[in-house]
Amino acid sequence: MTAIRRPPPGDGAAPPNRQAARSERSTEALLAAAAELAAEGGLSAMTFAAIGERAGYSRGLVTARFGSKAGLVDAMIRRMWRHMRVPELLGDARGRAGLDQILDLLAALRAGIEADPIGMRSLTVLLLEAAVGADDHLQDRFRTFHQAMVDELATVIARGVADGSVRPEVDPRAEAVYVVGAVRGLSYLWVLDPECFDPLGAYDHLTAAVHARLAR
Repeated sequence: MTAIRRPPPGDGAAPPNRQAARSERSTEALLAAAAELAAEGGLSAMTFAAIGERAGYSRGLVTARFGSKAGLVDAMIRRMWRHMRVPELLGDARGRAGLDQILDLLAALRAGIEADPIGMRSLTVLLLEAAVGADDHLQDRFRTFHQAMVDELATVIARGVADGSVRPEVDPRAEAVYVVGAVRGLSYLWVLDPECFDPLGAYDHLTAAVHARLAR
């Protein structure tokens, strides 16, 4: 019989925080349910009661976790961005060329459609509702989200100009607006006509176009 190897006194790992793990699982379930409802029916379908029912929890838990629909939308955006590692891709360069970071972001967005199509669709549906002013808080949140993405991309493109991976005559902000606008357009076409529009092929084409526009 194999002997059980016990750690020396004071050197063992702390027991897992079961409460934190349960909380993380329930939050993920609530956010997944919210994404499904948003993808199916937009903001109006994304009630706290419906989210709780679909996820198998109480409406009170949804309120306790997110506080408001604005807080819920924030959490949905963070969840999607975390799954695609966007903060890592656009954050610290860690020796990576600016152009590579932009291309990696497009690859992550493409992968997000394959890995979590409901999550990607839900954010696009909410973004479209925000564009027509369906909800003031939602509009403000997505306006901020859009601006932050443009700012972050412009910073990375400027980094590419500095490190030589991007052509020196490129206007970082103008190119950032171009990329974000193209991504939003692809998302819209995918949601509008999912049977006929190929988002993966469109992302491949966009990636090639961005490389041609920016690379030295």
